[in-house]
Amino acid sequence: MKVKKRGCGKTPLFAEKAPRSFSFRRRQRAGQFGASRGRGESNPSPGWRLLKFAFTFTYETRHKKHRHAHHIDETSFVKKGDKSAGVQKQYCGRLGKVENCQVGVFASLGRGQRATLVDLRLFVPEAWAQDKKRCQKAGIPPDKRKHQSKNELALQMIKTAHERKLGHQWIGADESYGNSRELTDAIDDMGETCLMDIAHDTQVWESKPRPGKTNPKRNQAGASELARRHFETESREVTTRQGTRGNIKVRIWARPVWVWAGGKDRVRERLLIVRQEADGTCKHSLSNAPADTPWERLAYMQGQRYYVERAFEDGKSELGLADYEVRGWKGWHHHMTLCCMAQLFCLKERIGYAQDYPLLSVRDIVELLAYYLPRKNRDKAGVLANLRSRHEARRKDILRRSKLDGNLTK
Repeated sequence: MKVKKRGCGKTPLFAEKAPRSFSFRRRQRAGQFGASRGRGESNPSPGWRLLKFAFTFTYETRHKKHRHAHHIDETSFVKKGDKSAGVQKQYCGRLGKVENCQVGVFASLGRGQRATLVDLRLFVPEAWAQDKKRCQKAGIPPDKRKHQSKNELALQMIKTAHERKLGHQWIGADESYGNSRELTDAIDDMGETCLMDIAHDTQVWESKPRPGKTNPKRNQAGASELARRHFETESREVTTRQGTRGNIKVRIWARPVWVWAGGKDRVRERLLIVRQEADGTCKHSLSNAPADTPWERLAYMQGQRYYVERAFEDGKSELGLADYEVRGWKGWHHHMTLCCMAQLFCLKERIGYAQDYPLLSVRDIVELLAYYLPRKNRDKAGVLANLRSRHEARRKDILRRSKLDGNLTK
């Protein structure tokens, strides 16, 4: 379906694009976007093929002189009942408390003020993995009926991005992932640069320990304790990004440290980065970036997670990321993949019209689509029919609940 051009300033939004490139057709014929059992992807589905297309398309639309970050984060989806795949009472970041919800681990690609979701995994709690009948009823594939931690799911997506050469410059995550030595060491062993938040009491070494010779507690200190000794005298103010009210400036301090679990564990050099916010609170991060990395660069890298949160906010507020009524494994992945595709489309439009419409937002695009795309004509009879249908469904639900309450009181 083609959308007619409509004047809206210097350049018409949603103008008809050129036909697909030859390279796209060639990869499509070669099956790049189809199932690839030889790569260990069992039970491929149309949703997974869509996600692979989004992954490749994101790679092609990025700017050549990129400063992209590959960020890992999770978000939760509040649900009722116990039939939805992976649902249980667990910490819900959206509400800030334990609630009945599903949790998805997502990967995003971001640069500056723009970010889009490019990969995802549904977290399967241990209680689900131990209940085969429950998994079967929710349509969870046999090879996915195992409990994997969120860090393990994150590492899977990082390896996928690494193998597909997504082209990012560093990997970022909050402290729930940055506190995992197994995850950060695996990223380091892959040759990837990472900058991840850590807990303020994470233990580091001021000088390089020598396994077998160094007392494990010698020259060891918590990240916040080390910052208190040096931050006031050695930190400096840098500009991180452009905000709605001007440049955002923070105070930052960085120095080389070492991490070591003791024994025969490998000693690894890291950069400890401490950033003080305007309210006086401090954020602590560890990075395997070179020791001579400019502090302005480190501050920029540390502050990019803000736009990943914006990607979740746009996805849930404007693109329906959390608005679904499916229970099964496949339905959840189909819905999330289509939302990723919608967000990628919005990102592409924002980049394409950045010169004429620099403030174009996801909400703007959604409103433009609502105006341009044809809608089904509605009359009074149709509206009333929908109203009666909803009321009938609510009446049956109220009746069902009243019967359940009556049985419980007997």
